[in-house]
Amino acid sequence: MKNNRNTKYIYITPFLSEIQRVLEEIPDFKEPRHLGEGKLENLHDLLVNDYNIATTHALFKTCTEETIDLINAGEYTLILDESMDVVDMFDITNKDYDLLIKNKVIQINSDKIVNWLDDEYEGQFDYFKRLCKNGTVIEIKQTKKIQFLAWNFSTNAFNAFKDIYILTYLFESSMMQHYFKMNKIQYDKYTIQDYNMIPFDTKKPYDKTKYKKLINIYEGNLNNIGDRKTALSLNWLRKKSKLRDKLKNNIYNYFQHQVNAVSDTIIWTTFKNIQKHLKGKGYTKGFLACNARATNEYKHTYNLAYCCNRFISPDYIKYFELRGVIIDEELYALSEMLQWIWRSRIREGKPINIYIPSRRQRNLLIRWLNNKNI
Repeated sequence: MKNNRNTKYIYITPFLSEIQRVLEEIPDFKEPRHLGEGKLENLHDLLVNDYNIATTHALFKTCTEETIDLINAGEYTLILDESMDVVDMFDITNKDYDLLIKNKVIQINSDKIVNWLDDEYEGQFDYFKRLCKNGTVIEIKQTKKIQFLAWNFSTNAFNAFKDIYILTYLFESSMMQHYFKMNKIQYDKYTIQDYNMIPFDTKKPYDKTKYKKLINIYEGNLNNIGDRKTALSLNWLRKKSKLRDKLKNNIYNYFQHQVNAVSDTIIWTTFKNIQKHLKGKGYTKGFLACNARATNEYKHTYNLAYCCNRFISPDYIKYFELRGVIIDEELYALSEMLQWIWRSRIREGKPINIYIPSRRQRNLLIRWLNNKNI
């Protein structure tokens, strides 16, 4: 972006801190701001005036047909930092859903796509309206009380750019890749080798010797708690209150007695709604969400505890399977864990210690360290 000043860019990242870094290094970039009519309206103003733009995934997901038309007219190149959540599941009560249909606010077509009819509507369903207008909302299933729906980001948004670069690792594990496959969006895969971008299938085998030396994986009886395949999954952690207490003691034991960690060297994780059950003395403040990525704020840390076992919701799996896309859950779990681990100082080639009580997750990391192809 620095070297190609004749190209207009939109840089999209999950984190505000990364936007600030771009603004500091490339002064002619602008960030959409809330100037009375909302950030999206300010984004439109910046597009009208042909500015280079740095913004978040969250704002980009709210783009409208007008946004897409302005991007297309400006011949922008998209730099997407990390793959984006382009498919989401949500629900609405059957009573509310039936009311919207009865009052002809929405209409369901033969493909189960929800069309929003009332353009003048303003009220408690504004968010639902925006989802219907900014992408494709599809009926998934209905229970006695709830209608479950899936939202897809508009494919027109990707067609509007002159070029698109997605900067990520293990793209095949992402919802975005599944979404591309489902919508038959073609892409080419590249990697960086010797400071040059080359086709991925021409790369040399990865040499992970240095990572084997730098990553000290705990092996000991504190791992016994995670022997079962589903141990430390979200459902397991919700139901097993006594085992949660045991895991909390294990985390404390690991940081205090196995690696003698001080608090500012620690990061640990579990699922967000389980965090309160596992936090403890000396490490609570080091919590970093298990879906963290694209941030450099923890690159000084080197004592880690990865206390979760990642699986994809069955609703997502079924949704994609019905559309001919098979999800590799093992690759997903590996990718999420690697993204989290690489927030630490391993990203700077420095050694780390890590406690991974889930045998499944631990074995995924060990197999990755021994695989030269991924």
